[in-house]
Amino acid sequence: MKGTLSKLTLFEYLSGRANPLERQRVEDWIGSEANSELFYQWLLEYESQYPQFSPDEDAAATALLNRINTGFQESPARHEDEQGFQYPNAPVQWSRYWLMAASIAVVFGFGWIFREPVFYKTYQTGYGQTTEVYLEDGSRVCLNANSKLKVPRLGFAADVRNVILEGEAEFAVSHTIDHKRFVVKTSEQFQVEVLGTTFSVFARPRGTRVALKSGSVRLDYSQNNKKSKVLMEPGDLASLDRSGAVQLMKKQDFRTFAPWTEQRYVFNGTPVQEIAAMIEENFGQKVALADPVIGRRTITGNFKTKSAQELLKTVSEVLDLHIQQQGDTTLLTNN
Repeated sequence: MKGTLSKLTLFEYLSGRANPLERQRVEDWIGSEANSELFYQWLLEYESQYPQFSPDEDAAATALLNRINTGFQESPARHEDEQGFQYPNAPVQWSRYWLMAASIAVVFGFGWIFREPVFYKTYQTGYGQTTEVYLEDGSRVCLNANSKLKVPRLGFAADVRNVILEGEAEFAVSHTIDHKRFVVKTSEQFQVEVLGTTFSVFARPRGTRVALKSGSVRLDYSQNNKKSKVLMEPGDLASLDRSGAVQLMKKQDFRTFAPWTEQRYVFNGTPVQEIAAMIEENFGQKVALADPVIGRRTITGNFKTKSAQELLKTVSEVLDLHIQQQGDTTLLTNN
């Protein structure tokens, strides 16, 4: 700890009434990590007691998020006050503390409406796009098309490494020396908890599935306000049905788990109706069926493709279907 500091001195500094010597003392004190928790505590107290203005909430939140996303630019070593006195800026490495403090001020000042964008960084893919995300703990996430992954902006500081998934992703989770749990949350009713493993999660409006390649995971879910758990082993495929129950299938083919990471699509007696839904989810291409019977027809095979058009062409050739474009919708009909 770099000396002691009174709350009154910090409040004078925050209000802009501190003299150059006091400013230097406060900035040195803030630069000590041992003082960070007390600094946040006093800062919250100051913000609560001495509101400085009535903010434009939308503009302030947008400015803060832009600052967070773009990062802090390194400041010059020294600058002058109005009287020409030169003193150092607060150390650049402590800008993260100011970022956290600003986040806290936004949350308490604006309510919880901006809580998620402040505390979470979002990785998002468009239609037909996949990407790899490497987390600070060494874990790798391969994010499928039209998917969104939210991770804590300030790192995995808590006892649990929490991330939020909307869409589909494959996770290769690194083990930590302190055995910190890794949790993938898809909704308030469903989450996947792991230690060190490789698994994929499908979480879209038409359903939720978890496929385990290696290691072990535990599924925590809620059905009829009753919490339940399911342990999975390698080769297991779990799906959440519409009633909220988990169905577990044992010893499944590993090749069918997240083949999209290799731009492959593996079908095993898969109905055309399901393939049409998958094409819309991954590529944003609407597919309609001229006859409900077409939707019940199935296809089996391993296909490598980069676009919706290639996949539709393959399906149409295998099942002898005709492709017809009607505006932004692709219609499948019998030949």
